Amino acid sequence: MKFYNLETEEVLKELKSSEEGLSIEEADERLDKYGENKLLEAKKDSLIKKFISEFRDLMIIVLIISSIISFIISIINNESITDSIIILAIVVLNAFLGFIQELKADKAIDELKKMQVTNVKVMRDNKVTIINSETLVKGDILILEAGDTVPADARIIYDSSLKVDEASLTGESVPVLKTKDILTEDVVLAKRSNMLYMGTNVVYGKAKAVVCETGMNTEFGKIAESLKDTKKETTPLEKKINDISKALSLIIAIIIIVMFLVGIVRGMNFLEILMLSISLAVAAIPEGLPTVITITLSLGMSNLAKSKAIVRKMSSVETLGCTEVICSDKTGTITQNKMMVREVFFNNKLGMVKDFDKNNLLFKVMILNNDALLSENTYIGDSTEIALLSCLENFIDINEVRENNKRYGELPFDSDRKMMSTIHKRNKGLVMYTKGSFDSVINRCKYFYENDKVIPLTNEKKEDLKQREKEESNKAYRVLAYAFKNIKDEDIEINNDLENDLIFIGLTAMIDPPREDVKEAIECCKKASIKPVMITGDSLETAKAIAREVGIIESDEEAIEGYELDKMSEDELRENVHKYSVYARVSPMNKLSIVKAWKDNDKVVAMTGDGVNDAPALKTAHIGVGMGITGTEVSKGVSDIVLADDSFSTIVKAVREGRRIFDNIRNVLVYLLTGNISEVLIVFIGMLFGIEIFLPIQLLYINLITDSIPAIALAFEKEASNIMERKVRKNDGTFFTPFLISKISIASIMKAVIIMVVYLIGIKIDVGVGRTMAFFTLVLLEMVYSYSCRNLKERVMNKGMFSNSYLNKSMLILSIIQLIVFLTPVRSIFNIVSLSLYQILFCILIVVIMFLVDEGLKKVISSKFRDN
Repeated sequence: MKFYNLETEEVLKELKSSEEGLSIEEADERLDKYGENKLLEAKKDSLIKKFISEFRDLMIIVLIISSIISFIISIINNESITDSIIILAIVVLNAFLGFIQELKADKAIDELKKMQVTNVKVMRDNKVTIINSETLVKGDILILEAGDTVPADARIIYDSSLKVDEASLTGESVPVLKTKDILTEDVVLAKRSNMLYMGTNVVYGKAKAVVCETGMNTEFGKIAESLKDTKKETTPLEKKINDISKALSLIIAIIIIVMFLVGIVRGMNFLEILMLSISLAVAAIPEGLPTVITITLSLGMSNLAKSKAIVRKMSSVETLGCTEVICSDKTGTITQNKMMVREVFFNNKLGMVKDFDKNNLLFKVMILNNDALLSENTYIGDSTEIALLSCLENFIDINEVRENNKRYGELPFDSDRKMMSTIHKRNKGLVMYTKGSFDSVINRCKYFYENDKVIPLTNEKKEDLKQREKEESNKAYRVLAYAFKNIKDEDIEINNDLENDLIFIGLTAMIDPPREDVKEAIECCKKASIKPVMITGDSLETAKAIAREVGIIESDEEAIEGYELDKMSEDELRENVHKYSVYARVSPMNKLSIVKAWKDNDKVVAMTGDGVNDAPALKTAHIGVGMGITGTEVSKGVSDIVLADDSFSTIVKAVREGRRIFDNIRNVLVYLLTGNISEVLIVFIGMLFGIEIFLPIQLLYINLITDSIPAIALAFEKEASNIMERKVRKNDGTFFTPFLISKISIASIMKAVIIMVVYLIGIKIDVGVGRTMAFFTLVLLEMVYSYSCRNLKERVMNKGMFSNSYLNKSMLILSIIQLIVFLTPVRSIFNIVSLSLYQILFCILIVVIMFLVDEGLKKVISSKFRDN
């Protein structure tokens, strides 16, 4: 039903209502019939389902299978099941950590929801009643005033200077004038001036409106419903972890096949071959990797929460690190979402408010011709009028000025006159103060005020004033003009005819200014090869001015309006999207098209938004960033990250944290895989020659204790100083760049060779000594190599080798554990023997040489092999 095309009487008749409102009984019946007035949330997974989902990773599945097989074989052979229990414990711990972190994020989002006000005034049985907005029904009569949030879609039946902020629905940041007047044509949502929509805000005036649609049938609800069909893509990190899991699974499969072939050739029995295969599988899989990645991401989530960014999906933390394009709303994210007076023109002088005497006529008019009110230290009213008072409040007593100049009457603002006037009593007669658009006011002026004198307004002076206004408008300022008129007859009829022969006073120029830290954040983005893009419902000139001020654009050619996008095909937009950094007057479909165009260019896109109109684009982007303060529940519900402070600079902090996390995950991956591959090589070589260098319990100890403790400490590594000056890494879905493959391969082979040499030297004395020396050397190598893995390309000896206090503490803990393992009866569990001082020193010397060689090779490997 197009209620905007009907007279108010027809609307009431259609909805079977009246201006007195529904009866309580009728309202209850309709509530039972049509349901509550709320947006239905997507069905949440149960806690059990959420916990089980933590086991979906392929590497986790491989670990569980290996553990089960190991358990069965241990039972058959009447051996200890410790290995199996430890592996399963690690798997469960990893799942538990991930589960707890995502529950914390859900709780934080729920806390944001509680901030919403849900009460609303309605007419019921011809009485004003306050009810919960969820109990609203079609036909209810709403009573709205400045400061209220519209709780449902409604047709206006009475209005008084009504202005509504519809930014959350249409993207238009300037409040829209609303009336009850019928519209005779079909018009788009943003131009339905006699309709009010759920989630928008009344900023000025009063209204009565009859509810036409509630809940999921509202415009907000329709967009929320459309999101159900939009699937969220797998994040780059999830793809990369899956890639690692597949690679490890392939390695294990190859190992088992080769093992069976070698075993058959050597005449080994089936169970013996299977046990050796399990040993190699244990050696190949970095059991601690899933847990370390979970801890790394959890740490990132905690750090971001301190920076006012709530992460809903853990893997999204790392995705931020490979963000190449940030599509951001202007109002409230890049700007402060608060109009401010920048310049004032009075007495033929242009300057800031502080440059003028506080007792001047212009400031007096700014206070008196103003309907904004101060309530509990907060201004309520139109954002423009709040700005006019805010700039004066620190050096003028606003209440005193208003008290001494009581309002006698007024001519409210309307869209035809584009100005408003207030009339005040004075000692003799009345005075009328007028403000409005420059053209409307100047055309009604006959005089101008300068230096306490009233002078005739000549054509030359009028042209000078027009030029001044044009210069201010070109700066994207919103310009208001002011005038006054003395009225001698107190009994005069107050009507629009009074607004003639006015005396021009001056101008104010205001704008929603950028946040103080945004310019630095934009500069940081550009250094990091990240393209910042502004998408706004505001005018092109305003968008360009703000974008130019914060450094998003340098020329007007980088900006485009939504109607021009509508003319482009998908292919044309995909080819041209990189040319533009500012999109003005955009529709929700434009936002979605822009995000898709960037994705079609293989770019990782982060999209910010606060309105329900942003929701489709938020969900389509790789990273949807919702606004915690101004954001609607729909936009927050589809976002991966919610900003508690709505600031663009917080997104840049999140990108920095994402890059740090990626670096640390890579460092951990190299550290763990290098150790595991070297173990596989050692076990495999030993098998070929019929010798057992390491027992399964020794390999498990190294993987779960010696490797995992330093790996967790590496998650706390601080970011590199140049982290935001690097180019964005390519989103190719894999960790295994030529550089990383070379780094892991060379280090693994070197470790394996060193261990074999140590073992062969040791067995000249005794097999037990050889095995113990090999085990001791590998333990020391893993401990020392963790320091090298703090930075894969730079020598850590030159850059504060011991600056990671967590790693230092982990080494102290490990040293104590190693002393217990090697010097107490516990060593019998690991089948190791005592070593002489000479043998210990020999192992230490080998480890030091290995560390120095690895450090020396860093520059060579990084220069010879590409890392993208």
